[in-house]
Amino acid sequence: MVRVSDVVVSFFKEKDITTVFGIIGSANSYIFDSLSQEPTIKIVYTHHEQAAVMAAGSYYRTTGKIAAAIVTAGAGAGNAITGVVSNWADSIPCLVISGQESTKYIDQHSSLRMLGTQGFKTANMVKDIVKFSTTILNKNHTLSSLQEAYHYALEGRPGPSWIDIPFDIQGSQVLPSDLSKFIPPNFKYPEYNIADIYKLIEQAERPIILGGHGIKLSDSKKEFELLVNSFQIPTLLSWSGIDLLPMTHPYNFGTSGLYGQRCANFVVQNCDLLIVIGSRLALPQTGYNIEAFAPNAKIVIVNNDKGELTKYPSRYDIPVYDDCKSFINKLLLFPPPSFKKDWYKKCLSYQESFPLIEKTHKEDNLNYDNSYVLINNLSSLMQEEDILVIGQGTPLPSAHQAFETKKDQIIFASNGLGEMGNGLPSAIGASLGAPGKNIILLDGDGSMMMNLQELQTVVGYKLPIKIIVFNNEGYLFIKHTQKMLFKGNYTGVNKDTGVSLPNFQKIATAFDIPYLNTKTHSLKDFINHQGCCIFECFMNPEQDLIPKVKGVAVVDGILAPPIEEMSPLLSIEQIKNNMISSINPLSYKIRE
Repeated sequence: MVRVSDVVVSFFKEKDITTVFGIIGSANSYIFDSLSQEPTIKIVYTHHEQAAVMAAGSYYRTTGKIAAAIVTAGAGAGNAITGVVSNWADSIPCLVISGQESTKYIDQHSSLRMLGTQGFKTANMVKDIVKFSTTILNKNHTLSSLQEAYHYALEGRPGPSWIDIPFDIQGSQVLPSDLSKFIPPNFKYPEYNIADIYKLIEQAERPIILGGHGIKLSDSKKEFELLVNSFQIPTLLSWSGIDLLPMTHPYNFGTSGLYGQRCANFVVQNCDLLIVIGSRLALPQTGYNIEAFAPNAKIVIVNNDKGELTKYPSRYDIPVYDDCKSFINKLLLFPPPSFKKDWYKKCLSYQESFPLIEKTHKEDNLNYDNSYVLINNLSSLMQEEDILVIGQGTPLPSAHQAFETKKDQIIFASNGLGEMGNGLPSAIGASLGAPGKNIILLDGDGSMMMNLQELQTVVGYKLPIKIIVFNNEGYLFIKHTQKMLFKGNYTGVNKDTGVSLPNFQKIATAFDIPYLNTKTHSLKDFINHQGCCIFECFMNPEQDLIPKVKGVAVVDGILAPPIEEMSPLLSIEQIKNNMISSINPLSYKIRE
């Protein structure tokens, strides 16, 4: 006979789950007791449950191995929700195991709002944001539930799974021979004619590839680079796929979208064939007018989520329901298509005309640090295989615009949910997943405050995370929104309107973390510092986040320009010179 909590730990060992994040409580104490007796599993105690789940997600992003987050009942389970939604939105697999009130209270209080002292119907609540959820009410179903949760976390488009285990079940004894097993269903993606897609590539005059996060999730980064090298097709990357190719790769023309790079936006807006591999073409990529996105292109989209393939039926000419690695390998069976020399030269001309750092970045108020310039300089100092974690606020558009990726770097952010506070937990998961590698975290001052307590986790586990805090005295994104919609009538964005922020030097001192800033130290000093440190840069509180496709406020809402129209706006003559086909009528309207 063994305890059910020991079954959980044995399953972790079997699946090589060697790192567990969490916070102990009464309702999950049996599980932590069993974990504490297993020397091959490292327990990392965070200071908030959402941080535990976020760290488990970034551990996977760094290692490709699933981690688990263990939370207690009630508020512990509730606190974990933001981390779960974040992993769900970004297709990151993890296992969340929550404690629960004993089964007698689940039965007795089934019609009540609360179960026992702290419990609620956790598995029901999270079912729409996980791949699999269940409450184990029969101890003999423990192993099969774990197996099913693990299977579905990785199957198809990945995501988190959640298992709720009542307190009395955790501590009960069970015969291993009585444990039921889960048999995964057989599944095959439907057949499609890859030759038709190859024919489109051959016939196209201006084809491009757009690579997304699905390539990383399908472990096909090498195959993707081989495809790009072989087919010699100009390639764009999504924000979540930004590290698929180094910036110096001859066919990498950047990232497109609302906060994209001008070069990339002109490339996608002028193509006549767009092959999307592993990206869901989120609104920040396409802009809010889907008909104006890649307006003259046929679109082939490859995704293992059926729902994403039906999102824009009027735009998707060939939706392919398949795994990215499978699709890429099928395409690699064909000989390289004819090289589109004129189109490639045109893409190079965009790259030359529209550098990452623009004149407006360099001319920003010299009394402040410009986030784009600083991040671009940082990228020149970072080495291959370093890991860059991007938090929320200013770092999000600035890093994806100005950071020049190197070979084998890992770069990621919470792009699907974009929750403030994800930076520190994500850096913690990355540091534990990649010991010995340099972990650089870029975070906004407002975002840092949302999980500030995790600085103690960094200190307690002696994690050598280097943190850059962008201090713009508030919520810069929302300031820009309020400028556009309410003519600068600010509310809740800075100290004058209700949101005050601390002195980060004093915060560093309180946590016994070395502190540097741009007034007293250089970026090189920061990079060369041994161990954890905080490096503060002082931005213009009104710094613009540009280039950006800015909506234009009109009487009945917001006018959504096509994504070639980035602010600061180019002249209409420049737009004409850089658009191969006709100009969108909105280009004239937004200049009225």
